[in-house]
Amino acid sequence: MNRRAHAAAAVMAAGAVALLIGCSLPDGPAGVVVARDYRWSPATKSGHFYLTVRTAKGERTEFEAHVHDYNRCTKGEGYPACKQ
Repeated sequence: MNRRAHAAAAVMAAGAVALLIGCSLPDGPAGVVVARDYRWSPATKSGHFYLTVRTAKGERTEFEAHVHDYNRCTKGEGYPACKQ
């Protein structure tokens, strides 16, 4: 590759990273984390992280979470406070 091709590839990669950083998942409802799940999809070769919380009304709600939130929130912790 020549210099121009390298520069174009670098710009495209930086744009893709910026686009991915800008994507965010909506927050789930407030509650206590009661379950965590990671699901791998062979079809898309990607994984998704899920948290399940029990709300103040006693309802269990599962939602997709960002990997950082998934790693910070363990069972028994209050969500969304555990994200901080």
